[in-house]
Amino acid sequence: MTDRDDQRGGEVLGSLPAKRPQRRSARRDGKTPKPPTKPATKPEARLRGVRPSAATDAASSTPGERPASPPEGVELVGTAIQAAGELAELGLKFGAKALRGAVKRLPRP
Repeated sequence: MTDRDDQRGGEVLGSLPAKRPQRRSARRDGKTPKPPTKPATKPEARLRGVRPSAATDAASSTPGERPASPPEGVELVGTAIQAAGELAELGLKFGAKALRGAVKRLPRP
């Protein structure tokens, strides 16, 4: 090390103690701290001024009616075409990414 390194590091490192002081926890001494107790409250009591959010209201409500029958005819064909389009889009996206990675690995002239 040079004199310059000794001066910089000597100021900070020289002021630190040689050993780290050990702190014993209360558990090791056999003294366990008691958790603070809460006063008993009524479960139906609500704070004034606190309004439930829209998400809470939506979650507590019953879900709307859903169609019990599977899609048929035009709806089924439309859903299938949409799914095929999304799969093709993903294939093109990942294919282009793989192609770019392969081109990057080619040796350059």
